[in-house]
Amino acid sequence: MNFPFSISIRTKLLLISSVLLAIPWLGYQYVGEMEKFLRAGQESTLVGTARAVATALHNRPKLFDGQAVGKGGANNARDLYIRSLANTITVDGLALDWPNVADDIRVYGPESVVQEPNPNSAPLVSFKLRVGQQDDALFALIEVTDPHVVYRLPRSNSVANSDYVEIALVSPSGEFNRYTISPTAPGWFTANLMSTGQTDMMMRPDSRIKGKWIDTPQGYSIELKMPLSMVGAKLAFAVANVDDPDIDGNVSVVGTSGVGTPEELGAALVPAADIDQIISGLGRTTSRIWIIDRHQRVLAHAGSLRPENTQLLNPVLPLNTQQHWGWAAIKDRYLRPVYTFILNQPTDNFQDDLKAASQLQGTEIDRALSGIPATRRRSTPDSRAVILSAAYPVWSKDHVIGAVVVEETTNAIVTIKNQAFERLFTVILGVFLFGSLALFLFASRVSSRIRRLRNEAEQSIDSSGRVRGIIAGTHAGDEIGDLSRSFSSVLERLSQYNSYLESMASRLSHEIRTPVAVVRSSLDNLAMEALPDEAKVYMGRAQEGLARLNAILTRMSEATRLEQVLQQSEQEQFDLAKVVTGCAEGYKAAYPRHTFVVRVPAWPMVVHGVPDLIAQMLDKLVSNAADFSTEGTNIEIWLAEDRNWAALRVLNEGPALPTEMAGQLFESMISIRPRKESQAPHLGLGLYIVRLISEFHHGQASIANRHDKQGVVAQIMLPLDSQLPPVVTGAAENKA
Repeated sequence: MNFPFSISIRTKLLLISSVLLAIPWLGYQYVGEMEKFLRAGQESTLVGTARAVATALHNRPKLFDGQAVGKGGANNARDLYIRSLANTITVDGLALDWPNVADDIRVYGPESVVQEPNPNSAPLVSFKLRVGQQDDALFALIEVTDPHVVYRLPRSNSVANSDYVEIALVSPSGEFNRYTISPTAPGWFTANLMSTGQTDMMMRPDSRIKGKWIDTPQGYSIELKMPLSMVGAKLAFAVANVDDPDIDGNVSVVGTSGVGTPEELGAALVPAADIDQIISGLGRTTSRIWIIDRHQRVLAHAGSLRPENTQLLNPVLPLNTQQHWGWAAIKDRYLRPVYTFILNQPTDNFQDDLKAASQLQGTEIDRALSGIPATRRRSTPDSRAVILSAAYPVWSKDHVIGAVVVEETTNAIVTIKNQAFERLFTVILGVFLFGSLALFLFASRVSSRIRRLRNEAEQSIDSSGRVRGIIAGTHAGDEIGDLSRSFSSVLERLSQYNSYLESMASRLSHEIRTPVAVVRSSLDNLAMEALPDEAKVYMGRAQEGLARLNAILTRMSEATRLEQVLQQSEQEQFDLAKVVTGCAEGYKAAYPRHTFVVRVPAWPMVVHGVPDLIAQMLDKLVSNAADFSTEGTNIEIWLAEDRNWAALRVLNEGPALPTEMAGQLFESMISIRPRKESQAPHLGLGLYIVRLISEFHHGQASIANRHDKQGVVAQIMLPLDSQLPPVVTGAAENKA
């Protein structure tokens, strides 16, 4: 079987050595298993931390209920969660110093109508609300979308014909109060306390609620500050919109809840200060603890997921040439950057989306609030870190009142895994390189010995198949040495057999010619005698068989004589076109049943060789074409120049060549002629002689089916003599 490509022994050994790659793979699997165990240990540690914190919070419901529980309950849709603010808030009407956390921004629109509008009401507006506490003060930021802002007239005490913001609350003493904010122009303001039952009159100013009103492209923004001690169990904010101050009742109100009665207000949820005191000492530099209520709202948190200095946990350190040399220098200079590139390097510079969250969500939290401890692994929004969280329920008797969530990044585990990976693969790489180098040197030694044996084997036989020399077998005791000695023995026997075959034709010819001569003379003598008619028939058959036998002897010795002639012939420069034209003229009489079409150039095509041998080669080609041509068809002889080669082609019309014989027709004793008693014997030496003559002239012989599938074309490529460039004079065609 012939393969389209070959693979050397060195390549095969290197491919086989690739099995050693299973060792790094096993090492990688080992590191992966180690990482799984470390992750399991980290999960157990986080669950244990969450359990310890939850134990300190069990059966303390007041810590989770805040100021709302026991005074009307809590409704998550209208409740206001007043979380602690980490940033210092400057009251300027802008949101730049507020945490940009989606959970902290509540949006209210037309679906939040707090009183039924009438046909004369202005269009409903929408607003965004943020509330928080800092230093015993409550801060609120209200961003209103209102394309037409109407301010209160300077001398008017009524809010009915202007845009205003209303704050309704229940004080810690249980008193229900309503405050309105309706300035005459943008700027600093002080809220006004409304009397009970009044909806359109502003009463005395209350300097405890102050803030700033600014215009925005969308409408206006209000930022205010008030003491947290003013707020009791209930709190609500509402925004009133007026488009035409001259129309009575032209007002629409949107709010966090109804503001007309205490029962309509939502709960004001303020985390208990005791929770911060409990967990303040539990936070570590690389872990974070959250305390949430049963509504998943954050009551307190401590700790951070990253240290103060954001940097890689496993940085690529610069090479210190004073301390590193040899393998350590190679590892730091070349291997460490590769490991850094292919390994997932832990970093503290990641996006923490829950840094200032006021509400937590997740499957582990849902399970913890249902009473089942759980863990979850999630990636940060920028996919630069993985965060492991563990949630544990907080119980009050038989009810879950909240949960403790402990979070930590897997950076420490990734760092340990990377270090183990680097050390393991550095050792494996060193062993692999050493083993590969040893295998390569061994394969190079083996392949060089095989190539030397191949070259000796090729040089011991010439292009004609004759043995020119015997391989000197080596004394090596391995298989290659044994093979070389076997080659030497085989070539020696082959040389003896070739010598026998080369002399066999001449010996047979010499030995057979004597009895053939005796038989011929006997037949000639019998022919002179008077023989019966029946004997004459047998006499004719004997003479015919003798002629066939004589032809066989002639053809047997023809190839031998040709080889001797090739060794003794003197080569010369001659015009191949003249030789082809001269031979073609003689074929008319020799093959009267065929018409010859000859196309040769009208300029000289000079080649170096023996003209008589070229003529003999052409005779064999034409004879072969005539034997296989359909009677009455043309035999074409073409001669053309193909770059620096002379292309001699003989084309005939007839049966196509068998595909399985295409590469064997120029071998000795090969013939595809059908056997017929009337035909002369053929030993398959014609095309073999053509090959010998073409190779003697450094040419190439080929035979194939024509492109039109109507016959066969035989082609001989002979090199032109470059010392005599052709002179173009035209082209000629003649038909014989």
